[in-house]
Amino acid sequence: MAKLLIRAIWKWPQWLLEVFSWGKSFKNNPIIGSYWLNLCGLHVARVVLAQVLFRFRLLLLAPLVPAADRRDFLKKGYILKENFLPQDEFQRLRQALQDYRGEVRELVEGTTLTQRTFMTRAEREKLPALKAFADDPRLDHLMRYCSSKNRPALFYVENLCNHANVVPRPDPQRDMHADTFHPCVKGWLYIDSVDDDNGPYIYVPGSHRLTWRRLKWEYRQSLEACKRGQARAPGRYWDGSFRVSEQALREMGLAPVKFCVPANTLLIANVYGFHRRGEAERRSNRMTVWMQARDNPFNPLFTLWPATTGRVFEWVWGQVLRRLDGPRQAAGEQRVFCGGFSRE
Repeated sequence: MAKLLIRAIWKWPQWLLEVFSWGKSFKNNPIIGSYWLNLCGLHVARVVLAQVLFRFRLLLLAPLVPAADRRDFLKKGYILKENFLPQDEFQRLRQALQDYRGEVRELVEGTTLTQRTFMTRAEREKLPALKAFADDPRLDHLMRYCSSKNRPALFYVENLCNHANVVPRPDPQRDMHADTFHPCVKGWLYIDSVDDDNGPYIYVPGSHRLTWRRLKWEYRQSLEACKRGQARAPGRYWDGSFRVSEQALREMGLAPVKFCVPANTLLIANVYGFHRRGEAERRSNRMTVWMQARDNPFNPLFTLWPATTGRVFEWVWGQVLRRLDGPRQAAGEQRVFCGGFSRE
């Protein structure tokens, strides 16, 4: 009992700081997961404030991108650009990624093996075609604007091996969900064409907007997420990445769309909007250059030094990944190997 009390006292400053940052776990943070605080509107207040500050930063960063892209992002929640790279540049990038050899993290998600490589600036220097894509001013401006933080994205190469795992496990990526309680972005440049064979990305246009119906849904979900022990319904997620049912989508007047797109398509999406990975009908692969940008949603400002800030975030995230490797490997959730991506 004394140990638990000492631990709680020690952790309280961290828990409090998480309330004013991107902390989202209702399970691991007793402040965020307090039923009474959420009954009084804690979660809803965080959602609303994050949205207001996001829109404020977008307004200030508007000169970075054309008006048509801004309209698409604000209305739909995503920007889609086919034939993003000149064909010769895209083919060089595709070949470089298929021939890549390096450190790969592999994890099991349902029947899918997900292979990812964190492409730091140093790694990108080894692949001129990837470096040229990452440094493309069009991409740089889009990611800096859509993130609302004026910061370059973190880059990965992601290769999905569909139906490669013969012992199916629950796949959290196939449940319709929002990543977190605040706006943030992910991007994909599709190296392979995408269709029903290899599992298209599914997104709900307009679900990134904070309507009254969405706000009521957020409130109800926050109270559900606070439940403990046997009161928790099986299959729900309590890490702040809320899952949404088809019925709830209909009640909010929303409907998903499926992105079956050709190779060399760029997709940037606000993942506060509902989305999921589509089912793949066949044994197949889907490779992308995967980008993400997430920051403290309650900071009203954005960086004035994008390149420097990007390097700092990249270094910090690299250290985080290293710390996570051990526990994930010990739990059998992940393996790390040196080699190339599976492209059967």
